[in-house]
Amino acid sequence: MQKEPSLIFLTGFSGSGKSTIGPLLANSLGYEFVDLDALIERECGKSINQIFAEAGEAAFRQHEEQTLETLLMRRKTVVSLGGGVLEQPRAFELVRQAGTVVYLKSPVKTLARRLSNKTDRPLLKGEQGEKLSQEEIEQKIAELLARREPRYECADITVETDAKRIGSTVEELTRKIERYMRTLALSSEE
Repeated sequence: MQKEPSLIFLTGFSGSGKSTIGPLLANSLGYEFVDLDALIERECGKSINQIFAEAGEAAFRQHEEQTLETLLMRRKTVVSLGGGVLEQPRAFELVRQAGTVVYLKSPVKTLARRLSNKTDRPLLKGEQGEKLSQEEIEQKIAELLARREPRYECADITVETDAKRIGSTVEELTRKIERYMRTLALSSEE
């Protein structure tokens, strides 16, 4: 599989801004936008929460990987990945080989604040599906992030999404992506 720089994968923890920044970035670049989780929900006719509850995380991850594979031949597309997709070794390799990986990075406290009132994040609930306290949410995010961040850090481009306005983040990403693609084009000419 040949790497296609115009196939851009946004990765990062839930709440890092992938679904918010993704469509704006795609528009800025003149690309299409695909949210992997939303695509899975449409294909399954169920929410991610329902899929987790009915089939379990392993079944969801398998479907996630299969759906991801259908996107690999696209060009000029920004794909918002689910926060845990890169934990799957095969998905991680597919994404790294297929396109440009962008890590939207945010600190635990910011992620916890953004996610504290969300009810559609199955991995941020208690064992019985109950709502967690802010402290418990932070602890769970820290644990998951510690496990996932080594994969996130392998991204081609990293942008902090903590203290910036969305528009500034999109502008920064657009510049970095365009610079990255120019660099790749120059290196392929040599």
